[in-house]
Order: sequence, then C-alpha cells, then structure tokens
Amino acid sequence: GLAVPYILFFVPPGSGGGDGGTPAKDALGNEIFLKEYLAEKKAGDHSLAQGLKGDATYLIVKDDGTLEDYGLNAVCTHLGCVVPWSAANNKFMCPCHGSQYAPTGAVVRGPAPLP
Repeated sequence: GLAVPYILFFVPPGSGGGDGGTPAKDALGNEIFLKEYLAEKKAGDHSLAQGLKGDATYLIVKDDGTLEDYGLNAVCTHLGCVVPWSAANNKFMCPCHGSQYAPTGAVVRGPAPLP
C-alpha cells in the first residue's frame, strides 16, 4: 500500500519468498513514502535519494506527476563527483570537469566516458 516505503527502484524482483525489501531513503537517511513524496514534489523534479549501497541516486518525477520506474546514479563516471541537476539547462552538469548528461543519464559532453 501507500504507507509502505517506496522501494521499486532499489530492490530488484526476487525469486520469491520473504518480505525483505530495503526501503528507499532520502539524502538525510529518512524513509521515502510514495504518496507523501509525490505530494511534495512537482513534475520535473530531480531529487537526490540513497541508492542500495548508499550512493547518491536521483528520483525523477515525470510530467504526469508519477515517479520514473528507475533512479539515476548521481556520480560522474569521469572522477566520481556528484553531478547536480540543472533545471535551467535541462541536464545534469558536473562541476568538476564539465561533463554533461541528458535527463536520461546519457553523456552529451565529456570527459565522462560512460553514462
């Protein structure tokens, strides 16, 4: 239900058994609940959360107000800087060495070698 922490992005489908999912957490370590999260965020929002290993991961609110069914790792593949979202430019722009990523995570400007 909606009271259960939103875990779709962080827990791959299991082979059955158990209820041992890991709740999604925001950047401060608080559990994320889908209904409340979406009530606070506008369409186009790109907010940082914690991935499965605690790495910075973007949760993206789609234009229809629902959450993308994936999260984007926020760590630059060049030298490991956390890449902020630039709403004004509609892309992720790394402050360290200028790599840029499309909203989907694809590299649009190096030196980053991978998405």
